[in-house]
Order: sequence, then C-alpha cells, then structure tokens
Amino acid sequence: MAGVLATAEEGEPALATDTIGTTTKKPRAPRFLVWALALAVVGTAGLLLTLVWFFGPSTHDVATVPPADAVVLFAGATERLDTAVELMENGSAPSLVIPNGTDIEDAEDLCEGEATFEVICPITDEVTTAGEARAIGRLAGERGWSSLIAVTSVYHVHRATFLLGRCYDGPVDVVTPSQDLGVGEWVDKIPHEWAGFLAAVVLQPAC
Repeated sequence: MAGVLATAEEGEPALATDTIGTTTKKPRAPRFLVWALALAVVGTAGLLLTLVWFFGPSTHDVATVPPADAVVLFAGATERLDTAVELMENGSAPSLVIPNGTDIEDAEDLCEGEATFEVICPITDEVTTAGEARAIGRLAGERGWSSLIAVTSVYHVHRATFLLGRCYDGPVDVVTPSQDLGVGEWVDKIPHEWAGFLAAVVLQPAC
C-alpha cells in the first residue's frame, strides 16, 4: 500500500499521506547565465556613462563663454594653449594662469612677459592635474577670483573640473579646443582618464 494513515488529532479524521517524500524544486538558471547577465548590465551602464562623460560634457566655445576673472589652463595638447590665448585676446578675462608654464616650450614666452595681458605661471607641488588644481585654487583664493574659465581637452573635462571643484568653490565654465582624435587616441585616453578619476576619488578625498 502506497500510503498510510497519519495520526489524527483528537476529534479530527485521519488523513492519508504519501510515505515517499518527493520534493519538487523550481528550475534555476545556470550560474553562467546569471553572471553573463550581470556582466552585460554592468558593461552597458559603463558604456553609457563613458559616452556621456567623454563625448557629451557641458562646455562653451570661445565666442559664447561668459567673461570671468581668469582663464586657467590645464597642461596638455598644444591646442589648449592656443584656445586659452584666443580667449585672452577676445577679452574673456584679465588674467591667464598656466601652471608650470615655464616648463612648457610654447608657453615660455608668455610666462616671461611677452603678452599684452597678465600671465601667471605658478609652480605646482606635483606635475599632475591634481597639482594644477591646487595651484589654481590657491591663486583664486589669494586674488579673490569669483569665476573662472577652464581650458582643457574634451576627454579631460570631468576629471579636471572634479579636482578643481575640490580646491575652488566658485563657478567654472569650460572651453575645449577643437581636436580631431582618432579611434586609437580615444582607446588610449579613455582608460587613462577613468583610472585617474577613480584614483582621485579613492586616494585623494580632499584638495
């Protein structure tokens, strides 16, 4: 006989139960599918964030940027210096800041006074974006500047403004030079900028 009578509580009829205990489990997705889905979600989110950060930052061009107390240059491509000088010649600000400018071949003459506008070339405590941000923030505090125009490349905007924002609490408008970067250059720049940004977040919690 497949079943036996279960012991009944007093006043209740006995019920038949199956003596062969079979447990029915819900089918589970294979573990590799779960991991694959998780990686796909993370990868898609990372791709979207990368597209927004590196191809869609909020910037101005030389003709439309509002006037400020100073133009500040983050060292790098020659086009950045050309754009900063163009801003000064357009009267966008009375002062141009070029951190470590005496060590930049194309900026040497400007730092030595061969310009029709004020050029300040502070020496930074380290030759990095963070060092430049500290030097700019220190100058802004000493000069009482209440607004800045930052010049850097489009791929560098978020890291530069993030670090500058830790050292200077006023408004910053950004102007990026026109640069025709190839696929190989983007492949080189994007990992470098991500690594630099994450290092700034984790290893440098303050200015």
